[in-house]
Amino acid sequence: MPPLRLFLLFGIPLTIIGGGVALFFLNPSEHSFFPKCALYMATGFSCPGCGSTRALYQLTHGDVLEALRLNPGLMALITLGLTDYVRFVVSVIRGNPFQTLFGRLKLLGALMGVMLVYGVIRNLPWPLFESLAP
Repeated sequence: MPPLRLFLLFGIPLTIIGGGVALFFLNPSEHSFFPKCALYMATGFSCPGCGSTRALYQLTHGDVLEALRLNPGLMALITLGLTDYVRFVVSVIRGNPFQTLFGRLKLLGALMGVMLVYGVIRNLPWPLFESLAP
């Protein structure tokens, strides 16, 4: 098996597990070494990714609803990524060629459009959208 395939099969899960263990013990709200959002620091506006680290922290503690509240877009991307990874593993086991979901321009365009709309909506000052702020 080629080294890249071995890395994709084993390196990605090990990296995710390592990151998950680190996030389980290190609360991003209490430690300053986690990266800060450059857009938020410069403008005060939340980007579509704001709240992702805190959402992942909540996810490692089993609080899916809080993770969804902090960043629903991240939760959707995790679901798509996990689906794509399972498809990859199945294709390797079966010996079939694999084409990622993220390689399709329609899906990428839709994801970018949704992220752009989400980034705008979460910054609107109306009470209806206050729950989207991280």
